[in-house]
Parts: sequence; structure tokens; C-alpha cells
Amino acid sequence: MLPRRVSLISGVLVMNTAIVALAMVALWLVVDRVRTEEAERASDRAAAAIAEVVRPDLERALADRDLPALRLALAKAAHAASLTECRIVLGDNSVVADLETGAANLKALPAELPAVSTVGDAKRTFILEGGVGGRAILTLEVPAASARSEWLEVGFGGVCLAAVALLGFVSVRAQKRSMPVTQVSSALSSIQQGEKELAALELAESFGDVATAWNGLLKELASHRAKERFDSVLTRRTQGGERDEVVPRMVDALWHGVIAVDDELNIRYCNGAAAVFLCGTRDGLLGTPILDRIEDPQAKEKLGKLAGARSRGKIVIETRTGEGDNGAVLRISARPVGSGGGAVLLIEDVTQQRVADKSRNAFVEQATHELRTPLTNVRLYVEALVEKPDADVSTRSQHLNIINQEVRRLERIVGDMLSVSEIEAGSLKLAIHDVRLPALFADIEAEFSAPARAKNIALRFDLPPKLPTIVADRDKLILALTNVIGNAIKYTPEGGNVKVSVKADDSLIIDVADSGIGIAADDAERIFDRFYRARDPRVEKIVGTGLGLALAREVMRLHGGDVTVQSVPDRGSTFSIRMPLKAPLSRAA
Repeated sequence: MLPRRVSLISGVLVMNTAIVALAMVALWLVVDRVRTEEAERASDRAAAAIAEVVRPDLERALADRDLPALRLALAKAAHAASLTECRIVLGDNSVVADLETGAANLKALPAELPAVSTVGDAKRTFILEGGVGGRAILTLEVPAASARSEWLEVGFGGVCLAAVALLGFVSVRAQKRSMPVTQVSSALSSIQQGEKELAALELAESFGDVATAWNGLLKELASHRAKERFDSVLTRRTQGGERDEVVPRMVDALWHGVIAVDDELNIRYCNGAAAVFLCGTRDGLLGTPILDRIEDPQAKEKLGKLAGARSRGKIVIETRTGEGDNGAVLRISARPVGSGGGAVLLIEDVTQQRVADKSRNAFVEQATHELRTPLTNVRLYVEALVEKPDADVSTRSQHLNIINQEVRRLERIVGDMLSVSEIEAGSLKLAIHDVRLPALFADIEAEFSAPARAKNIALRFDLPPKLPTIVADRDKLILALTNVIGNAIKYTPEGGNVKVSVKADDSLIIDVADSGIGIAADDAERIFDRFYRARDPRVEKIVGTGLGLALAREVMRLHGGDVTVQSVPDRGSTFSIRMPLKAPLSRAA
């Protein structure tokens, strides 16, 4: 009842303050308006009086067509009356004389003065007769005399401000004194309605002793609630004399680690996965500080904020176990369960995600370089053809051949990317039909002859006299062969050789041998992984996406075959492609 009464009184004071302030402002505006109007009337009377005094001199000068005398009379009148603006204007708006230098635009009065058609402000415009059938207009602007009294304005304004300030001060004081009581009353209502997050009901320290006492009560209540929750979960309360083992078994079955810690970050519960991640046993971990199991200093610092509920929000950190890049990457998500009541931690193994992210980033970087090179070459040769339309036939033919090669290279790169997307989506399928091997190898030889000649590599195809017609997906088969043969040419130094040997007995066997840089034993199997590239420093200098061999193996396995490699570092490699002569009618990745 008391908070409501205090709030009502405070509201009445605020309303009274607003009403008094508005009334004083309105009275001030009325007085100012009356004085302004009186000053304008006095100014108009002064202008009329001055015009009548100087009228004879001006009319005489105007009648004599004496322009200097006219301007002199105007200047004397302005000086005598302390005018700020004054001029003589003819009926056609020509300025005869003006106090402002350079404003007059007539050097002599015309023989006949133009008749006046319009007259401006009647209070400040005076008509002078002059000449035959003509008149001139004399405009006098007399500054209005100030009708304001500074001491009266200052006094009146001071009284208004003092009254408003006094009422405002009283209102603010009343509100400030009633605010803690009002906040406590609102918080009690929230608790009664079932509010669980007690930390949101704390008062700011600026409210003084009331806030200190109230916040202390909230912390005690939160601690009491938290202990009740832990006890109810961890003690596994019995019903009917039987232990409830369902929830613990479900938590233990999770592949994520689950840990509950108290307000001092001591472990009070952990499941089996958490014990594995922390390299311990469940019984051995209970009661030990969670920070002793974390080696990363930054992770320790962030988790340390959970002690005493110094952090009320969710905390997410990543830490690596073990040494070097071979350790696992763990993501720890922690959230307090209440003010001073401990926290719950969830541990996830995200090692594979980070490896995939790293591989994906490397792929994007390599793919960017792969796409940029052919696009740049196409642009340069197209510009050369445009700038030299009269180039000889051989030059134009050379440029067009290079553009064609680069476009086909772009097509292969984009095709590889699309094929990877289809593999990841599980939608890569074979379009099975008859494939004539002689025509297929002729197309491949024609495609790689120019790149081989550019590097002075001897490219040779060793084909039997007669090749059968096989059942396969021609486009996918070309994709696999071009990736394997293209890699052989790419990683073979200038002056080397690449040999493609084909055998067709019960199966189709294609061996691609090169005299290139070779592959280390540790990389021999991993080169078929997507996005993986060998760790040889010479490989890092050659642009590639790390997709070609992975796609080649995937395509050949869809055909019921495989791709293998035998290699000796610095002596070359031999990739063997094997597949049955009759592939399945349809197969998806």
C-alpha cells in the first residue's frame, strides 16, 4: 500500500510542475507579443513623420531632374533618422538612389518617369509626385524601437525557472526515495508469480542500503534453489524402494561429454564421454576442480568466470588436447544454472569439423587461383584480337587455340566442382551407354598435345591395334582420365615424358606413367582424399584444387573399378586405372 501511495504523490507533483511551467511560458509569450506590436506601431509613426519632413527636398530634386541632389537628400534623410535601409524606386522598379553602395542602377533620370502600377507596404512606402504623369516611390524602413525591458524579462524568467526547478527537485527526490520500495515490491510480485532467474531481480547499488539488503536475500534464495536442484538430480531419489537409473543411463549413452560443477568449479557429476575427453575415470574426476583438467590458459580464464556466477551468460571455448596438430579439438559450452549455484558443461569433439573447415578454405583458395589463370589468359588474348583485327591468319589461329584450351580448362574445373557437390549430396549417377574407346582416346590425345608441347614433354599413347566398345558413362570416364593424365603433365618437369598404356582383356587397364617429381609413401594413399595435396614443397608452388584424383577414383569405383598408384620420389609415378568392360546399368555415388 505504501509504495502505491508514494507513487501517487510523486505523480501529482510531476503534473503540478508541468502545469505551472506551461502557464508561465504562456504568460511570457502574451506579454512579449503585446510589446512587439506596440513597438511596430511606434516605428510606423516615426517613418511617416520622417517622410513628411524630407518630402519637399526630394520632390524639388526630382522636379529639377537633379540626380545627385536627389541622392544627397536621401542620404541626409537616412543620416538624420539613422535609417538602415532607404531607397528611391521608379515605376518600372529601377533604383534611382539607395543607401547600399552599387545598388542604384540609373545614371540619369529619364525624360518621362514611368507611372506607378503597384505600391508595396502601405505603412513603409511613400509616394512622391514628380514630373509629368510620373511618380516615384520612396521606401523608408525605420528600425522598430525595442519595447522590452531587460530587467523585467530577466526577473520574470528567473521566477519561472526557480519555480520549475523547485517543483522538479521535490518531484525527483520523492521519486528517488520511492524507487527502491517500488522495485522491491515489483520483484516480490515476480517471485510470487514463479520467476526463476533471480539475478534479473537484483537492484543497482545506487539504491543504497535497501539494494544491499535485497541483493543479499536474492543470493541466499538462489543458492538454496540451486542446491535443491543438484540434490534432486544427483542423489537419484528413490520411489517405491527402487533406484531410478533411466536418466543416468540416457546421459551416459550420449557421445557428448556432460559435466556438472558447483560454485567452486568442482566436478559433481560427469558421464562416460566426459571422462574420456578429460582423460580420466568418472569416480576419479568427482570432486576435482575442472580447471585442473584444462591445459589451455585462455580456456581456463574463460571457465574461471563461472566461479561464483561471475558470468551469467553462455560461455563457448575451443581447446586442443595433446601436442601439435595431432591432438583433438574440443568445444566446451558452459552455462550457469543460477546465481552462485554452479554450472553445466557440454563437451563436443569438433576435430573433424575443423579439419573439414581447413580443407574447405584451402580448396576455395586453390580454386580461386585455378579459375583466375585461365580467365586472365582468355581476357588477354581476346583483347589482343580486338586491338589487332588485321593480324595475320597464323596469329589469330594461335590466339583462338589458346582461348579454346583455356575455356576447356575452365570447363574441367567447373565440372570437378559440380561433381564434388553431387558426391557430397549423394546424387552422382552414371549415364550408361556404349563407348568407343579409339575415339575417346583420340579426343584425349588431341586435348593434351598442346599443353605437353608447351612444357616440352613427350606425351605418348600406347594403344593396341583394336580396342573394344565398352559400356560406361563416357563423360565421367573422360573426367577421370583427364584428371589423371592432366596431373601427370602438371607435375612432370620440362623435358620429361608421359606414357599412356591401354590393355583390354577381361578388364580395361589404363596405366599413366610419368617421369615427374613422384609421391612420398606417406602421401601415396591420401592424395585420393578430397582437397588433400601432397606436402612436397614443389607441389605447393603448382596451382591445384586437390579434387582431380578424388573424382577419378570415385568415378572408377562407380564403374566397378578403382585407381591405384605406385611412385618413387624424384623418379616418377604410375597411376593404374582398372574397370570391367561392362559396367552396371546405373549406379549412384
